[in-house]
Amino acid sequence: MTDAAIGFGYKLQWLAVRDRSVDTVAAALNLGRPVPANWRDAVTAAHDDHGNWLLTPPLDQWTLAASRDVPAPDDDRFGAWLATLSRLLGEVQYFGTHRVVEYHGWGRARDGVVERAFAYLGERGEVLFDVGQRTMEEHALGVGAACDEDDPWDDDDETSQWPDEETVLTLAGQWSVDPRKLENALIPGHPWIASA
Repeated sequence: MTDAAIGFGYKLQWLAVRDRSVDTVAAALNLGRPVPANWRDAVTAAHDDHGNWLLTPPLDQWTLAASRDVPAPDDDRFGAWLATLSRLLGEVQYFGTHRVVEYHGWGRARDGVVERAFAYLGERGEVLFDVGQRTMEEHALGVGAACDEDDPWDDDDETSQWPDEETVLTLAGQWSVDPRKLENALIPGHPWIASA
């Protein structure tokens, strides 16, 4: 029986991995053996602070892995972590949002090279990470460029170049899979929970 999926992405970090199985993704993340779950339990596990991960069944060409247990892009380990994962897995995309501190980030690595990564922390008005050239999708969304320090982020400015959580999720959909779009979808298979 197929369980209707639950969308996610807010106040969470996740990876999109092209053409790799759940077991392969879990092994690259040094997680324990994935355990089958229903969507509600898997999404809840991803949001806990106990090192749990939600792993989706294949979504077209992508396996998503979501957790709060991800090095943040302001951590020196982030770039090396993303590059190492892509050496093991091929193409790996990273996305993260947290509206309380207005953290919004994304990245893409292929075959051990971080091609693009950007993260912004609105709470401090600081670009945490800016590697590689802006993609055409970022240009179209009007985000991904560091600007003059005298031009702080204005939460109420509809034309602000600073990203928000909707921007991150929209970009995820343009690069791979927007996890919001999973809401109530009937997806063959089931999600998995794996622990660090």
